[in-house]
Amino acid sequence: MHSIITKAQNDTLVYSTNPAVTPEMTKHEGATQTRGWQKKTILWNEEALTNMVRSEAYCQSVFINEEKVKNSVTDMHFFAVDFDKGETTFEKYKSDKLSTFEFTAFMHTTVNHQKELKEIVDGEEVIYPPRDKFRVIIPLSGSITNSQAESLKSSGLIQTLFSMNVDDIDMSFIDSNRYFKQNPDAKVYFHKKEDLLNTDYLLENIEQKKKVSRGPSKKTKFGNNDILRKHDLTEIKVADVKQKERIFCPFCDVTKRTHPNDANAFIDVNPAGTKYIFCSSEQKTYWQEASDVDLEKCKLFWNASLGCPSMVGYESMSKTDDSVYYVFKNDGDFKNYCCQNQINPSIKDYLPRREIIFNPGLPSGLTEKYYNLFVETKYMKKDYSTLPRVGLVGLVGLLSNRTPLIAELLLNIFGEEEYVERFLNWIAFLLKERGKADTAWMITSEEEGVGKDLMFNRILKPLFGEKQSQLVNGKRIAKDFNNQDMNCFLRGYNEVFSSGDKTGNISRKEWLKDAITSRKQTIEYKCKDTFEADNFMNFILFSNNESPILLNDKDRRFNVIINLKAKKVRALSFFRGQKFLEDDLAKELADFAEIIFTIDYDVDLANTPLDSEAKQNLVAMSSNPYDDFVKAVKSGDADYFLFEEIFKPDFSETLLDKNAKSREALDAEKMVTKQSTIPAKYMNRVVKYHFGLETYKKSLDKLKSKGLANNALRLSKDEVIKAYL
Repeated sequence: MHSIITKAQNDTLVYSTNPAVTPEMTKHEGATQTRGWQKKTILWNEEALTNMVRSEAYCQSVFINEEKVKNSVTDMHFFAVDFDKGETTFEKYKSDKLSTFEFTAFMHTTVNHQKELKEIVDGEEVIYPPRDKFRVIIPLSGSITNSQAESLKSSGLIQTLFSMNVDDIDMSFIDSNRYFKQNPDAKVYFHKKEDLLNTDYLLENIEQKKKVSRGPSKKTKFGNNDILRKHDLTEIKVADVKQKERIFCPFCDVTKRTHPNDANAFIDVNPAGTKYIFCSSEQKTYWQEASDVDLEKCKLFWNASLGCPSMVGYESMSKTDDSVYYVFKNDGDFKNYCCQNQINPSIKDYLPRREIIFNPGLPSGLTEKYYNLFVETKYMKKDYSTLPRVGLVGLVGLLSNRTPLIAELLLNIFGEEEYVERFLNWIAFLLKERGKADTAWMITSEEEGVGKDLMFNRILKPLFGEKQSQLVNGKRIAKDFNNQDMNCFLRGYNEVFSSGDKTGNISRKEWLKDAITSRKQTIEYKCKDTFEADNFMNFILFSNNESPILLNDKDRRFNVIINLKAKKVRALSFFRGQKFLEDDLAKELADFAEIIFTIDYDVDLANTPLDSEAKQNLVAMSSNPYDDFVKAVKSGDADYFLFEEIFKPDFSETLLDKNAKSREALDAEKMVTKQSTIPAKYMNRVVKYHFGLETYKKSLDKLKSKGLANNALRLSKDEVIKAYL
C-alpha cells in the first residue's frame, strides 16, 4: 500500500498557458482559443503561483502541438480543484480542511468570487446570489494520463479527499483539457509543506475500486480479431463477416436482457464500408476499430488536415470542380449524406483519421497513414521495364517514325529539334521521378492556333491525369494557394501577361517564381483552417504576346522558346478536319507514352533553364531603363547615352569636319569612359533626352534609387566638380 504523501522530487509546477487568452475575455471567448497552449514550468512558491493565477490562463495538462483538446493531452501534472457550489467558504476551507493536508497546496479566488450570476434555465432567468468561489491547486508527485483522470473523476475519491460538504466540488475541473481563467484580483493562500500528494496512492485506490465493482465489459469498439457468437450458436471472426449476421451482443449486460437466449444484435457493413454492431436491447450502435476498417472499401474518413469528415472518390457533376474527395460543408450536410445513404451519423466519431496529401511518389488513395489525392493514370501504371531505353539524340526522328502527327505538332510549336528534345526530357523527368522540376516552360508564338492548347489537353493531360493537370487563363493566378493547387501535377496558363495591368503582371510573376521553386504550399480552403502541403505543381505558360512575362538576366526558372515560322494547325500535313483531329492524336498516345517512359532523361538538363535567343530577347525587353542607365554609367559605356545626339555641334565646329562632335559631347564621353561619371552640368539634358515623358526630378529620384549618387569629384589638385557616379 502506498502512503497518501511522498517526498517532493523538485519544487516546480508544470502547466500550459496561452498568451492569447486575456483577462478582458469572457470565459466562453477564452474557451474558443484551442491553439497556442504552450508548456511552461515555474517554481512552486507563493510569489510564482500568485503571479500565475493573477496574470495567466492555465491548464493542468500539456498538449501535443499546443492544441487544447483531449486527444492532444500528453499528461496532467496537478489538480485545480474547483469550489463554486454549496456554502463552503474560502476562509472555512483554509482553516478546517486545508490545514489537515499533509501535502502542499495553493488556494486562490476565481473571477466570479462573491459575484451575483444570472443564467437562463428552461427559458426563465435564474439568479444565483454571491458566494465564495475558489480553487485549490494540488501538485502531484507524478503526472497522470487522460484516461486515469477520467477514472478518478468517477471514482468518488476526489470528493472523499478534498470536499467539506456533499458535492461542493465542481468535478468538471478534472477534465484534462479544461482551462482556468486568470483573476487579477485573486485572494491567495500558500499551504507550505515539504511533501506532495502521492500519484501512486490515487491510482492504486481507483484500481481497487475497479476490481470490486467490475460488471459488464466497458469495451465500446470491436476489432477484426474479435470472435462473435451467431444466432445459431456458431462463432464467426469479425474479419470474416461479409454480410449481415444475427449475433449475441458482446457489449450489453446479459443479465438485463428480456430474452437472454435469443440473438439480440446484428453485425453488418454499411455503405461507407465500415462494420458496425447494432444492439436491440440497448438500441445502441457499436463501431469497428478505425484501424481495422477495410481501406479499399472505406468511403468516409476523418480529414485530419481540415478537421472534418470527408468522402473518398467524390465525382462532381460540375465541369469546374476537380475535387477527388468531398469535404462536407457542415454537420447538417454530413447528416443529410448519412440519411440518404442509410448510415448512422455517429460513425463520424469512429472514422479512420488521416491527413490529406498529394504526392505522386506515394501510393494513391486511403492508406494506413494518409489519404493521397494523387491518382495514377493508365500510362503511369504500365510496366516499361523490359523495353529498350531511348536516348535524347535522335529522339525527334524516333517520334517522327512512331508518332508522326505528334512529332509534327511539337515541331510546329517549338521550331527546333533541340527544343523538342529538351521539353520531352523535362516531361520524362516529371513522369518517371514523380516529382517537381525547378524550371518551367514559356512557349510563345506570333501566330495563334498553332497547337499549344492541343498539346496540353490531348497529349499531356492523359499522361499526367485529367484532374491533376489543368490549363487555365493566367488571370486566375491567385495570391494564395487553394484546394485546386493542392492536387495539381501539371498546370498550364494562357497569357499571364495582361496589357495595361503592370501591377498584376508583376504580382503574377512573383507568385509563379515562388510556386515554381517552393516545395511547400499553404492551402487556403473555403471556411476551413489553412494547412501546409507539399507542392508538386509544374508549369507550362503559353502566350502570343511578344513580352509575356518580365524576366531579369539572373533568371534560373524559365525555358523560353518562340517559333516565328509556326503554322496554324489546319495548315499542317496531317490535318484532315477538326472532327478527326482529336481521334487521330489519340491513336498515337500509347506509342508516345511508351517513348516518354523509356527516355534516359537527364536530371540536370530538366532543372537547368534553356539559354535560348527567345529568352535573351525577353530579358532585354523586360529590362528597366533606369537600371540600364545606371549600369552604363558605372561600366563606362559612353555609347549607351548617344551624346552626339544630345549635344549637337554648332556651325563653326562643322566647318572643318561635317562629322565633328561638339565639345560637350566629347567632354561627356570622356568623363563616362575615364571616370564612370556624368558631370552635373550635363545631367539635366541627358536625363530629359532618355526619360522625356517624366519630370527631371522624378527621373533623377528613380536613378538615385537605383544607386546613382551625386558627389563631388576631384579632377586635379585645383579642380573639383559636381558629378553623378
